[in-house]
Amino acid sequence: MAANQRQDRPTRSAPRNIESAQHFADASVAGSQQLRWRQEQEREWEGHLRSLQQCIGELLVKNRELRTPLPSTTNHRFRESDNEYDSNVARNRS
Repeated sequence: MAANQRQDRPTRSAPRNIESAQHFADASVAGSQQLRWRQEQEREWEGHLRSLQQCIGELLVKNRELRTPLPSTTNHRFRESDNEYDSNVARNRS
């Protein structure tokens, strides 16, 4: 009878081993899927980052282009004001 009990143990533990192996395999598959998902998300965010960096660069260039003519335009306006002032002063003296 003791021999029968010893023989029963392996058959009873085998399903448990199979279940734990299946659980481990499922966890491994889930882990690899999660890793792939994370890698895909990282690639997407890197793409977004590159796009934003490009947009910022373009905005900086555009900003520089828009600011460049301002000093000459502003100086031109000041010169016009000075000329008007000089003209008004000259008229008043006459």
